[in-house]
Amino acid sequence: MDMEDILLNVDFENMSSEEIQQQFELYSNFSQDIKQTDWDILKDKRWQVVVIILYVVVIVFGFLGNLVVVIVIAKYKQLHTVTNIFIANLAVADIALCVFNLPFQLHYQLTDTWTFGSILCHITMPTFGVPIFVSSLSILSIAVDRYILIVFPFTKRMTNVFALGVVVVIGCVTTGLAIPLMVYTRVEIIDEPLFKLYQVYCVENWPSYKSKRAYAVTVFVLQFCIPLMLTTFFYTHICAVLKNRPIKRNETRRNQRTTKILIAVVLTFTLCWLPWNIFSLTAEFHHSVVRGKYFKLIDLLLKIFAMSSSCINPFLYGWLNDNFRKELGRMVGHQNGFGRVNNTNGYSLAQPTKKTNLQQSPRIEMDRHTTPY
Repeated sequence: MDMEDILLNVDFENMSSEEIQQQFELYSNFSQDIKQTDWDILKDKRWQVVVIILYVVVIVFGFLGNLVVVIVIAKYKQLHTVTNIFIANLAVADIALCVFNLPFQLHYQLTDTWTFGSILCHITMPTFGVPIFVSSLSILSIAVDRYILIVFPFTKRMTNVFALGVVVVIGCVTTGLAIPLMVYTRVEIIDEPLFKLYQVYCVENWPSYKSKRAYAVTVFVLQFCIPLMLTTFFYTHICAVLKNRPIKRNETRRNQRTTKILIAVVLTFTLCWLPWNIFSLTAEFHHSVVRGKYFKLIDLLLKIFAMSSSCINPFLYGWLNDNFRKELGRMVGHQNGFGRVNNTNGYSLAQPTKKTNLQQSPRIEMDRHTTPY
């Protein structure tokens, strides 16, 4: 019988104050004989070291990789395209998670104590989902832009100004979605001198379990399911169009390569974040299934697995992008960039070249609209 069972089997309502005091003393003596790892495997120093190392690796590489992406895109005008605006937004979201959330999450779960004050409790913990929502909507925005570009090549494409407006709207919507969580998250203090217990927690305090679960499902559907379902639809149609396109095989191959890389970004996001989302929903509705001494360890490991996408993304839309490598090389002093740029089959994120007189024909104009970015 564990400590939880002992407390559940004690009838406090029909006991005198002296008897309750005796039970508390018995519980206190009993708890001193129980190893902390019997309650939480994260109390094992070896597991703490493993988790800390994993978090440091992901935080450092995720932050530096995405920071480079943002700097290169911002610095070079030829990379100021619609797709790159959304890619930069993706990178900023990953940076925000790496810097403003993961370190606090790690410290809190390892120490079981919130030491960062009430304001950060209201902001840091509830906004964990904001960068995730920003990422999923940015990925969807890229898919919409690609869909218009390839499926409807004569339709006017998004402008950079319009894309920046979309980014602002995404930021407002995602922040608004986090407001209920900010309202119901607060600092709770447990001070029990009898148990020699003083703990400060940052917890959700909803009016009811029903409202908490409704919010969890709503966020999962809006943040994860709907954007990824729409993104899947758009890329499925794009691949079908590219497969059947008879003209300009070099352009089609380049579009196909670009689309495959962007699909890889979608798959990376989905595969990395789906396990933690499933675990989180399971804990919400069937906590008995996942509770136990491994609960916090699994939660932290799934979060860091999810955040590993922040290390993979810069490689996908950076190092596999010829123009990005070129501009990064120029930034660090390499005259010709890193690697050779192949303008025929390369993956390009640069602006289309200026039109020549030959580009006034309808066929050439359509080809110009179907270049990667």
